[in-house]
Amino acid sequence: METKEDQKMTYHIYFDKKIESVVMEWNGYANSSEFRAGTEKMLRELEEQKTSKVLADIKNMVLIAQNDQAWLLDYFIPKAIDRGFGRIAIVKPDHYFNQVALEEIFKKIDRNKLKIQLFDTLDEAREWLMG
Repeated sequence: METKEDQKMTYHIYFDKKIESVVMEWNGYANSSEFRAGTEKMLRELEEQKTSKVLADIKNMVLIAQNDQAWLLDYFIPKAIDRGFGRIAIVKPDHYFNQVALEEIFKKIDRNKLKIQLFDTLDEAREWLMG
């Protein structure tokens, strides 16, 4: 019988001192409440650590649902920018539908307010954040 410990977590959020950034690791499909809870946890960590940088590893994330894309763009990102969020390195997703979702989000973000860069690997993303 599979236990909770055996299941892979949908997200893991933590602070990485070496790159002075909050790291979000996403796996599989996050339903709306998981997606929003994880995203809000990232913002709390950002504020607690007094940093402006985020590394989002969404390589294994399946999809950001359309209603969550709208919530992210209309509500969360403006709020996060007001609280100091300024730079995000994103490791590109492998899953096609999440690639499409990310492209839609990427097109609509004001790059003057949030520096955003896409990467193929975690090492490239880390390097950009340290630069």
